[in-house]
Amino acid sequence: MMNDRVDTALPDERGFTLIEMLIGMAMGLIILAGLTTMFVSMNDASRAVTTRGERMADLYLVSHLMQAELRGGKDICWDGTNNQIIYQPLDSTVALGVCDTVDASNGAFRMNAANVGGGKPTPYICWDQPNVGGGCQELIRDMNATGLTASSATGIWVVTLVADYLNENKQTRELSLQFNTWPRN
Repeated sequence: MMNDRVDTALPDERGFTLIEMLIGMAMGLIILAGLTTMFVSMNDASRAVTTRGERMADLYLVSHLMQAELRGGKDICWDGTNNQIIYQPLDSTVALGVCDTVDASNGAFRMNAANVGGGKPTPYICWDQPNVGGGCQELIRDMNATGLTASSATGIWVVTLVADYLNENKQTRELSLQFNTWPRN
């Protein structure tokens, strides 16, 4: 019985061939490329929606600030040459006149082009507050070149704000907000 040995040799096992490995790797890379493309696409779309939402929120906030100031004033005028809305606050004794200069006791919302008045990289709207030193303070940036316009018919002023944002294809698109206002005093 000494010759009864247990055969420990394994039956012929076979691993993957080189071609099977290459096919598996190619399929894995195709799936990985598809997932990466989908991630980048979703990321760009999400960024575009977020940017548009932020820009709209900025326009909405600026419109409320402007409406509060303009409605609390005595008079409003549009200076198309300098792209500014000039207003006379309730406590100002200086009338607006020909609407091309801003008296210290009156206020203005001014559209400035890029690299003007402080070197801002994009067009912006600044607020020249009445009776406050320091000049025109930036209110909102990334505006369109025609980002502030105003017109009046029968005492009601229509103010339009236009800002730029990047869509999912990284193209600049316009986003506008329009509101009606009038001096109440």
